[in-house]
Amino acid sequence: MSETTTAAVAPAVAPFAGARLAIAFLTIVPTGRVEGLGAAWLSRAAPWFPVVGALVGGVAAGACALADAAGVSPAVAGALAIVAAIVFTRGLHEDGLADTADGLGVHGTRERRLAAMKDSAVGAHGALAMACALLVAALALAALDAAHAARALVAAHVASRAAMVVAAAALPNARAGAGLGRSLAVAPRAAVVATALAAATFVVAGAPAALGAAAVALLAALAVQVRAFGGRTGDTLGATGKVVEVAVLVALSGAWS
Repeated sequence: MSETTTAAVAPAVAPFAGARLAIAFLTIVPTGRVEGLGAAWLSRAAPWFPVVGALVGGVAAGACALADAAGVSPAVAGALAIVAAIVFTRGLHEDGLADTADGLGVHGTRERRLAAMKDSAVGAHGALAMACALLVAALALAALDAAHAARALVAAHVASRAAMVVAAAALPNARAGAGLGRSLAVAPRAAVVATALAAATFVVAGAPAALGAAAVALLAALAVQVRAFGGRTGDTLGATGKVVEVAVLVALSGAWS
């Protein structure tokens, strides 16, 4: 193949490399290695985060539908959907929420908060944050029938990943050193695309009520990150996604129940 032909093919291949990276990073699905991207690999994957969110939401919705077909209660079906999403994503965002909560629970300087977030042990604040998020999400889903719960799950997971992209584009890095959060450089155009995908999902799912909830949750998460940490880290991005996810589920629970 000539150099001209190779150059012509590369632009068509690159976007799908980003999709493979996003799936491998955000889920348990192995997509193989992608060579040649270097430190920019996570930035290449970022525009695909909302699409992967739809995949995660679909898995959770499928678990909810199967549980409903088996005759279990809406509360149990919703709980199983949450478990399915956690397994499918390795609890990535729950881990970010726990670490962020542990950092917020530290009194003192930003440096002390950031150091607490790097501790692999989950503290009391982190455990409470995870428990509260899971409890509120489960109760929100319990108020919905299977069809509405499935739509809510897809909308919530798309909004969650879109919020992470927007937060990465809007905030500076809190740490000077290397890390996943620092390697995620997001252009404003990617944030606009992510927002548009989330808004389109809300419209298709018939969930316009969730737009306001997602926006308020995202703005609150951004403000907390700036005040407490001086910017974002990989953990705070995961926490942002989790907070938005729960906010959307609560909003839709109120609108559809």
